[in-house]
Amino acid sequence: MNQPRRRAPKKMSEKRLRNIAVWYCERYLVSSGKLTDHLNKRLYRDVRDEEERMQFTELIPGIVSNLAELGYVNDREAASARLRMALRSGYATNAAINVAARGAMVDRETVETELESALTQALPELDHVDMESWESSTDQAVLALKRARRGPFRSSGQDDKSRRRDAGWLQRRGFRMDAIKSALDIDPLRE
Repeated sequence: MNQPRRRAPKKMSEKRLRNIAVWYCERYLVSSGKLTDHLNKRLYRDVRDEEERMQFTELIPGIVSNLAELGYVNDREAASARLRMALRSGYATNAAINVAARGAMVDRETVETELESALTQALPELDHVDMESWESSTDQAVLALKRARRGPFRSSGQDDKSRRRDAGWLQRRGFRMDAIKSALDIDPLRE
């Protein structure tokens, strides 16, 4: 049996590193932190020599700042996209902010500035979402259950086991217990 020959890895250069960054920015909506992380991973994978890798690592901040000036890198847009995705996935507002900040590799304050517009875009079914309001949290939990076809929106019906699973699912998504009980229509006196 003939084994396929491995191609020799391409030699890393400043131009190649920049081309990798531009390709990544054209393909994905990225923040400066995310692009820096991606370029560091590529250097770690492609460059074996430690000294050479350190030389290229010093070039990364310049490449990232240049692409940010050109509009390829935008922290606010990346944070907003991650936040909308987390909200549509059924996360509670605070948990969605944490997920978006971690996923886009931006600070929490950047994500919080995008919260108002992301809520209206991601959850158009809700009129107004107030982070402090109990009713708003319950409405958001009901919408998450509806989108995921869980809870009272299951096609197979609810029993105690599925109700416990759905409560755990909502709890892992950051909802408070009072909102979970109200959304799943659980009577606390019955238990």
